[in-house]
Amino acid sequence: MCFPRVNNWLVPLLWIAALLQLGNCSLATPSPSSPAQVPTPHTFRFQNPQQCLKNEYYNLNLFDCAPCNEAGLGHGDGGLGKLQPDKFSCKCPIGHLTIYERGKQWPTCDEICTPDRNDNCTSVWLPQPRPSSSVCIYRYLNSTSVFASQLPVHPIISGIILTKTNPSTPEGDCRSCDLNYNFRFQDFCIASSLLRPYLHYNSFSQAMPNSNTPSNFGDLKFVAFFCLTLRNDTACQHLANLCVLSHFSLEKHSPCSAFLLTQVSDVVMKYAHSGEQARALQPFLFYKKGRATKELLSKTLQLADRKDLRLFSTTFGLGGNLKRWGSFDLEAVNLCQQAAPSLQLSLPKEKSEISCRLTLERLIDLVTQQDNDEFFTVYLNFSSNWQFLLHQLPVLIETLTPENQRNQAEEWQLVKRFQLISASPRDNRLQKSSVPRYEDAHKLQMYRSLRYVEDLEIHYTVDKDQPDRVGLPIIRLRYRHIELGSGNSSLSQLYPFRLRMSQEQVKRGWEWLVLEVALPLLLLLALAAAAFRLQNLRRRRKTDLCQMNSLMEFLLHFAGNVAYALLGTALLLLILQSSNSRLLKLLIYPACLLQLLFLVIHLWRSSQLELFLIDWERPRSSCEGQRLNLDSSSLCSSVRTFVAESSVSAWRVLFTANSWIRLSVKQKYSTLGQVFVVIAAYQFLDRFTHGELGSRCFLISAIYLLTYFLQILAHRLFVANPLQKFIDLCSLANISLFSLTEPGFGYYIHGRSPHGFADTDMSSMILQLQRTQTMYGRRGLLMDSDKQAYIILPPRNLHIYLERLLLPFQRSLTGSLSQTLLYQKDIVPSVDGQMERTSIAYASVNRFFCAFIDHAIKDMDYIIKEKSFVEQFLNCEIDNYITENKGTFYIDDSLSFSRVLLLGNHLNIFVLELLVLLSLYLLTTSTLIAAAGACVINMIIRFVFRYWVRRNVSRKTLIDERFLL
Repeated sequence: MCFPRVNNWLVPLLWIAALLQLGNCSLATPSPSSPAQVPTPHTFRFQNPQQCLKNEYYNLNLFDCAPCNEAGLGHGDGGLGKLQPDKFSCKCPIGHLTIYERGKQWPTCDEICTPDRNDNCTSVWLPQPRPSSSVCIYRYLNSTSVFASQLPVHPIISGIILTKTNPSTPEGDCRSCDLNYNFRFQDFCIASSLLRPYLHYNSFSQAMPNSNTPSNFGDLKFVAFFCLTLRNDTACQHLANLCVLSHFSLEKHSPCSAFLLTQVSDVVMKYAHSGEQARALQPFLFYKKGRATKELLSKTLQLADRKDLRLFSTTFGLGGNLKRWGSFDLEAVNLCQQAAPSLQLSLPKEKSEISCRLTLERLIDLVTQQDNDEFFTVYLNFSSNWQFLLHQLPVLIETLTPENQRNQAEEWQLVKRFQLISASPRDNRLQKSSVPRYEDAHKLQMYRSLRYVEDLEIHYTVDKDQPDRVGLPIIRLRYRHIELGSGNSSLSQLYPFRLRMSQEQVKRGWEWLVLEVALPLLLLLALAAAAFRLQNLRRRRKTDLCQMNSLMEFLLHFAGNVAYALLGTALLLLILQSSNSRLLKLLIYPACLLQLLFLVIHLWRSSQLELFLIDWERPRSSCEGQRLNLDSSSLCSSVRTFVAESSVSAWRVLFTANSWIRLSVKQKYSTLGQVFVVIAAYQFLDRFTHGELGSRCFLISAIYLLTYFLQILAHRLFVANPLQKFIDLCSLANISLFSLTEPGFGYYIHGRSPHGFADTDMSSMILQLQRTQTMYGRRGLLMDSDKQAYIILPPRNLHIYLERLLLPFQRSLTGSLSQTLLYQKDIVPSVDGQMERTSIAYASVNRFFCAFIDHAIKDMDYIIKEKSFVEQFLNCEIDNYITENKGTFYIDDSLSFSRVLLLGNHLNIFVLELLVLLSLYLLTTSTLIAAAGACVINMIIRFVFRYWVRRNVSRKTLIDERFLL
């Protein structure tokens, strides 16, 4: 049995998932060698650099100290712990080679063996010559394979080696760099083969204006090489700043591509390049879109100071150097001459906002002063678990993407670093300026264009119930782009600038309670109900749970339960007026598909049940051997008989079968009446919804639900029970109905007439009805009982014995004539063989069931009992006495056999209609189309189910389909 084991594993897994969800605010430091898709941390525990030990460096991205040697030993890097801290990184000591291996965070350090050394040198590399000049110009980067042919024992190291002398010349040259085979960048001479994977960045730098200017994007491929291959943190900061300077370009070859690759989940494949290392890249620039963004912005934090926001910032220069870090106030981003607002909480509007108009000359002076050399990252100082932490503030640039201008937060692309003002310099080498430098007009020819923040807002929410907790502040930026190439530009032109602090007092809405509490509980309940249903089915089938059909059964019922859970969640949101169209679609559309899938499979299986009509009628006179003319009564027909029961009229069986088919498609409510009321009431009440989609959906759902409940109530009070009428019909026809939905579970309707016969004339029938009025409790299966409906758990041998009885008939349909004759020796050859086999099979099955119901079979019997309240409520059988030869009949006062009819599935059908109605309305916003769709789906269900039931009745009761309506 595997189900208990599944239960044992399920609860711990759910708890682990919950704990992981609760731990989103904790510090998460990814492993340097971790794969690309590692969640980037947003929260850091700040550690002062002065607390770093002698062998530790300070990680500017995580604000903590980390040991160099431990990093080397722990990951196989660092040349046996030879790395030494260099403030913000680790480096090899003097007198050692530096080897950068692919896939490792830190380089390997190997001692340099010079020719004049007398001691034993353990380095496997060739002795390195001393530099021929006291003043070296270059350091050389080349592949380790260059040295392979020169080494007596080649180490198994594949990477890049940094040397102080040119490896292509043995004289210790350190002042030359052959540009035919190398690239020159700063004081590095880099082999061309090393930069081959990064040449695609040229396409971006060439597309940018003034691409040859070293301070912009001309060195992009070198910066990417040092960051991605040599894992130089300064170069990575430089690459991040170039990404910000490009206005977070989403081009494939932009400086942002490496950050998008490792930090944004939905664009991984687009930005992947074969030469780049698939690792978590730092610094962190992007937030992931989708649900993660929504959860981030809904987070509330405990402030370190309840009076104001304590902000912390880092400022990097374009080249990746740290220019400043420390407390942050709005004066750092204030372009106006007046004082900036303070960070105090709950400031009045007049004190929380400033605005001014800046001249173009002022903007040019600012951009000249900053020289594209200030890049801000802002953090909130808050407390958690008696610890002071830093949380990176998300930055929403409204002009970055069209999605950032919408209200759906999950569609926003948030970033973590921004620039206040930037400019694209003009290349004056191509076009000489006609204006002298000492004139003001010369400023207009310095830049092609500039971009500045015209609106900067720090927005946060305050919880009304917990004033000391605020929502995570978000920095909203709107940039203005100014082209300076046109002749209409003037230094006196004015441009707006606004700086403000804004807050919103919110109370945790019902949406959070419904989605975070009610929906998980409903889904958990759906899972438990499906598991209970599977366990009950296992008891009925006596099968093992570790089977594919059991798994499919579980998934089927779980899908139906999930549809109910999603619909319930959507209705709760509509009632509480906390929904939006996107959320409703996410709930309604999947629920509609799941409910449709469940209902189609469930109704098909219900229509294919094993069905047998037991005819209790016996001939009241015998005409065997007589041949009468055509005017004879049907009792002694001239047609040759083959079984004793042939003298009994078949019309009762045909009438009962057709009544079962009609009963199968009856419903407790009218869908046409439903949609008519919905359309009429909607037209009358729509003016009160103020045009809101959520209010309209609530109105439609409320009307449809109310109409449904009123129809069900009216049907119960004023309409005769069609199930009881069918039972009365069975008693009148002297026919019982025996059905099996599973080999070990089914329903039985005892229709045996208390008068012993039903095939009679009208006067006798009226006399029988008069007798019935004085014969109380005589129609039931038990003596002096009127209980005619039962839930049955037959003996296990019953289905096996039944298959043996039907085997000759089934073989006659598929087998050869010789095989059939082996089982049909008494068949008269003058009549069609198929009719004879059908008649014999029907008579055999009928005699078998009559004997079984009358307890006349010695090795097959049953007991009759009542279900307990718990069994009735849960629709299960706890204490059943099923053996190979013994079954149980449960008295069914609730007429549960309706579960195989549309009458017993009216709730499932109603739910599907409601889901279709809401889905079509969300798609079209037309009540007529939605109502028509609900009617059509009901008509299709009735038509298809009637067809299935009719075919099944013909096949299982051996009645020719031509006799069925």
